[in-house]
Amino acid sequence: MSDPFFAPVKKNGAVGGREGGRGGSRGGSRGGRGGRGRGGRGGNRGGEARAVNPAPKKDTGKKDRATTSMAGKRKRRGDSDDEVVERRGGRKAAESDSGDDEIGAGGIDDMDLEFGASDDEEEDEALMNETAAQKRLRLAKNYIDTLQHAGEDDIGYDAEDIDRDNIADRLKQDALEIQGRLHRHLAETFQFPVDASSVTTCRGHQQSVTSIAATENGLYAYSGSKDGSIIKWDLKTGKKLWVFPGGRKSVENFKGHTDHVICLAVSSDNQFLASGGKDKKINVWSVQDNKLLHCFKQQHKDTITGMSFRKGQNNQLYTVSSDRTVKLWNVDEMSYIETLFGHQDSITAVDALAKEHCVSTGGRDRTVRLWKIVEESQLVFRGGGFIRPKKLSREGSMDCLAMIDEENFLTGGDSGTISLWNINKKKAVFSMPLAHGFHTQPLDYSNGEEKPSGGVETPYWITSLASLRYSDMFVSGSWDGTVRVWQIAKTMKSFSLISTIPMVGVVNDLQLYAPTMSKRTFIVAGVGQEHKLGRWLRIKEARNCLRIVALSGKSEAQDGDKDEEEEEEEEDN
Repeated sequence: MSDPFFAPVKKNGAVGGREGGRGGSRGGSRGGRGGRGRGGRGGNRGGEARAVNPAPKKDTGKKDRATTSMAGKRKRRGDSDDEVVERRGGRKAAESDSGDDEIGAGGIDDMDLEFGASDDEEEDEALMNETAAQKRLRLAKNYIDTLQHAGEDDIGYDAEDIDRDNIADRLKQDALEIQGRLHRHLAETFQFPVDASSVTTCRGHQQSVTSIAATENGLYAYSGSKDGSIIKWDLKTGKKLWVFPGGRKSVENFKGHTDHVICLAVSSDNQFLASGGKDKKINVWSVQDNKLLHCFKQQHKDTITGMSFRKGQNNQLYTVSSDRTVKLWNVDEMSYIETLFGHQDSITAVDALAKEHCVSTGGRDRTVRLWKIVEESQLVFRGGGFIRPKKLSREGSMDCLAMIDEENFLTGGDSGTISLWNINKKKAVFSMPLAHGFHTQPLDYSNGEEKPSGGVETPYWITSLASLRYSDMFVSGSWDGTVRVWQIAKTMKSFSLISTIPMVGVVNDLQLYAPTMSKRTFIVAGVGQEHKLGRWLRIKEARNCLRIVALSGKSEAQDGDKDEEEEEEEEDN
């Protein structure tokens, strides 16, 4: 069905008569004839309009001549006067019927006479023919209806009973979030340091955990490992739910990975899990059915090092690889879209939010690139400079990335520096050198020389970054034995350390998010004995596992302290 707000307006006879009268008064004698003719026709159809003060008719003799000529034509065709009268009567009846139908609903114009077309076909045709303004209005109405239904509860309160300012604030908040201008100040609301009882450890992989991904609804978490397997976990209880096993390299047409799993990503609608790794394959899995849906083979020419889903309705997937390319995929249709070129070295990470943009880090080319898909352009941000004032180290590789909003993002690399960037500035807005400190390499006497090797101070690399989207809080990981929690200033021009969480091992991946179906905020970490891209580092005391840290608010902590005090008082009494 067509949109009632954009239906064509039908004029009745009265309207036609008034328009004819106005046309006659404006146009003189010529306009008067046009007004009389238009008003007369409108009056015949509507049955209500009359011409006001019609001009006197002049006898020119044209009518008699026209009648005579028409009579001659009828005689030549052999038509009788009775047949002519019948035809005239039929035309008048048809005109009167059409006028009656145009007055109100239920007439012939509202009947479905077009080849028996159904309402669905008419609705589809109306949607195809609607303009951009009509589409925006329709989507806005649907969105407001959704908000109103979301405001209903079991008691029976409707959104109409709620102040309309709440809906306006929600619309404004969503609009700012899409534009990347919404910043929630949440870092001060959490209780630090984190209690050891709020940390859940999930063990099941034989080798180092390289990547993790959690669903937006807060039900499941996935972990990938160097053993080629992917494990599905219950985020609340930490129990193992499903295992996608890995296969040997020589096995062909194996439904899974046959080498290290390096990266994972879950779609925002919680339907798809994407995985990539050293076997150059991109596997798409079903979250609900726990089965392989599709496999993209021989697309990337080297190890797939990172992937990210675009946030929103469209399940658009971005993947990056050591072959220096960024590829786009449509997971809904299981199809390839395009390839983006620009990086001069292996790409190490990629991230995306709601806009059709993505940000990638280029490893040792020391650049970050913002890819504008629609505009088919890119912005290049160059790092690799010395960190002032001490010039302790120079950035050699940019390894990890996390977007805060559509305009601000974070990077980390092998120099131990975390940098804050804005897309409107070429250089980093703020940099924190030695974010995880530095370590001294042990002395090595095995070379047989008088002076042993080692003893050099080197910074801890930044191996992972994760931000709480559209807020002032992010976390970073290394192998110094801690995950560090940072707070961004309100001016978005600096950040500072607020707490540390013990975490022994190489933190290869992090995710910080607040699930849509939960009031809690979680930090999910993938920990291993080795770095995900090599074996040049090994921490023997670490355990290959997935760790889930549940953050509690200060109000919850205060309530817990009150309950403990009341229990102690009851025991004393």
